[in-house]
Amino acid sequence: MSVKRVVKGFALGAALGAVAGILFAPQTGKKSQKVVLAKAHAIKGMIAAKAASLKKFSEAAYTKLVEEAVLIAKEQKMTQKEINALKKDLMAKYKELKKQFEK
Repeated sequence: MSVKRVVKGFALGAALGAVAGILFAPQTGKKSQKVVLAKAHAIKGMIAAKAASLKKFSEAAYTKLVEEAVLIAKEQKMTQKEINALKKDLMAKYKELKKQFEK
């Protein structure tokens, strides 16, 4: 099984869980937005943790995952500002992971 498929499956499962949680928890729009943002950051952490455990992970594969996370964020109706912050955080995380891989 390829690294891409493993990480993609992991991210998709996390995203689907977040969506289900939001849909079944009645809240105001602002509160839902905060929940979505928190879930996005949790997904970021999970992706980073999974990627760290996989020693062969290219920047191109990571960038593709980031783009998929951005699409999920857009589907969750996150604001462009939130999406930009998420993308920036995710790309910064790759630099940290790269340093770990080099050790």
